[in-house]
Amino acid sequence: MQLTFREIEKAFEIGEKTLYQWLNDRGMPAVKANGQYYFNSVEVLEWALKLKIPLTLGALKLCEKNRSGRDILTPALIRGGVHFGIKGKRREEIFGEVLGLLPIPGHIDRSSLKEMLISREQSGTTGIGDGIAIPHVKSPVIFAGLEPVAGLFFLEAPADFSAPDGEPVHTLFVILSGSFKGHLSLLSRLAYGLQDESVKSALGRRASAEEILATFQVVEAKTVRAAE
Repeated sequence: MQLTFREIEKAFEIGEKTLYQWLNDRGMPAVKANGQYYFNSVEVLEWALKLKIPLTLGALKLCEKNRSGRDILTPALIRGGVHFGIKGKRREEIFGEVLGLLPIPGHIDRSSLKEMLISREQSGTTGIGDGIAIPHVKSPVIFAGLEPVAGLFFLEAPADFSAPDGEPVHTLFVILSGSFKGHLSLLSRLAYGLQDESVKSALGRRASAEEILATFQVVEAKTVRAAE
């Protein structure tokens, strides 16, 4: 989804000066054509995650137009599950463990999917800082027809994901979706939820699966009500 300069200003509740500062000094991704800036919603969301840019409800709604008013992340987390003690020192090993636990349809080759996740990491880390990474593939359409899945995995030992803050990763959210819109909706809801103090606390304590899912449910319910 392409966004305009004014849409970004309004969504993030910032002024023109701040947006130019993001563009010129903080590497905000954008394309300039005919003197106007245009923004890709996925790229902006991933950039905001890595730089810890606060996500307003307006930014969340903008990223998931036509998907508001319904739970998206919580059902996906229930499908993917919450998993503890994931073994592996390298990303390749960790992805192998993770994919063995996710409910992936039989027609999708897990070894090929693993290579796609590795390739995505090589093109740019999915680590967002604070010990969290969100591995995903570049082309979600390969899962056409798949109900959105978001698995949460706590690693047995931290691993190097070349995250922007230099911190090793101990927590993974692996998201799979059958469409770009679905992918963006999952990513935007997750990004917003990760700003919430109750979510941060539950993840930091490695609370039970039930508590973590309930916490995300509460946070997502707030965003749904705000969008109605």
